[in-house]
Amino acid sequence: MKVKEILEGLIHNFDEFLYANAIVNEGVKIVYATQPQRVEVGYVIYGAVSLLDEVYGFEVSYNKYANEVEIRSQIFWFKKSLGEIKKFLKEKQSK
Repeated sequence: MKVKEILEGLIHNFDEFLYANAIVNEGVKIVYATQPQRVEVGYVIYGAVSLLDEVYGFEVSYNKYANEVEIRSQIFWFKKSLGEIKKFLKEKQSK
């Protein structure tokens, strides 16, 4: 699986990813997200999520040098290796 495909899979399963990786989940829903865009150090995705009638921006970035995916928003922050994201997607597919 290529990096761009992994990031697209993450976005398509974003609510499940948040639910699986958060202790408390109040129903964060993805509103929109861009396609992965190539940048100097990897890829970036911009988008928005809703939570309790509020909308918050988020950013997903992949750093090819660190081989890490960072997911940032006002309401959550995750830092995972690309392998961890790939493992999550494989587990999701096998269900």
